[in-house]
Amino acid sequence: MQILCPKCGQPAEDGLCPQCRMNSIRLIQFPDVVEVVICSVCGSQQIKGKWQFPDSRSIEDLAAGAAADSVWLHHEFIHPNIEVDLRKVGATRYIAGMRIRGSFMEQMVEETGEIPVRIKLVACERCSRMAGKYFQSTVQLRGNGSRPISSREMEECRRMAQDMADAGYRGGDQLSFIQDMKEVKGGLDIILGSTQLGRRMARAVQERFGGKLLETCKLVGKKENRDVYRSTLLVRFPRLRRGDIVSHRGSLCMVTGFDGKNTLSTSLNEGHRSCMSEEVSGEVRVLGNRADAMKAVVISKDDDVLEIMDPETFRSALASRPRGLEVEPGEEVEVVRTADGFIVL
Repeated sequence: MQILCPKCGQPAEDGLCPQCRMNSIRLIQFPDVVEVVICSVCGSQQIKGKWQFPDSRSIEDLAAGAAADSVWLHHEFIHPNIEVDLRKVGATRYIAGMRIRGSFMEQMVEETGEIPVRIKLVACERCSRMAGKYFQSTVQLRGNGSRPISSREMEECRRMAQDMADAGYRGGDQLSFIQDMKEVKGGLDIILGSTQLGRRMARAVQERFGGKLLETCKLVGKKENRDVYRSTLLVRFPRLRRGDIVSHRGSLCMVTGFDGKNTLSTSLNEGHRSCMSEEVSGEVRVLGNRADAMKAVVISKDDDVLEIMDPETFRSALASRPRGLEVEPGEEVEVVRTADGFIVL
């Protein structure tokens, strides 16, 4: 027995025929209005209550994207193709003309409509706090009694701070920003939007340059019946720097890194690695630093000594030949000038 559609009388396999079933089901629904919230300062967009990292899209692109995302589609509506024709009708108002094509129950469907789009320009949480001079932590970078922080170290710390703040912001932390960064007597102060960023930054600086880390907190008020603190993180740089060439236990060593309070070094002659305690690193004699290395031409060689040409005076000079260094007369080697003569790296 053939089943007929009770609405139109056409043949049907199960209840309504495909056309009547399609007409009775809401396949597409347009919202009454779409509001796009954009920060007028940095250009970030608020989506589902969360501020997103700003991108290069224009306001028109954001409005068209929000209109397309706002359309509700039936779960059996497959292969949807959404076209948006945006036209401006006011300073912050647009009309999005929508054309949607797709397939439902093996039939092609096309529907059109219009969605009003409003642009709401506000200041995001990050920009509001930055404008209000808000901060939670201060990272203080200081030298020690034997040497100040060098300009090279200062510049590297600035780059590290900016890179870490940007990475945290891209990761969704609205408080990952630098409120201020200023040189002070003895070092650099980095004022930050969050305590977590300050701690990560202080640890990163300590791992890179060594030294001591000390954190102190100060109660500054209450928020929602909870104490609010500001943290100060002091990183005291060590006496030695990465690349320093020192005389340790009768051997020439180069500082290669730091592990907590200990200094890691490598023997220039033997290639052996060693670790100096805080006390030892405070007493060893510093001869130079790899950053000051120059190129020198080898004049002659024997098993233990190289005769090189002074790159500044062009006179010959002698320097110890590191074990395992393969070099021929006429080739160049890296050397560091010290009060005791040249050191070959």
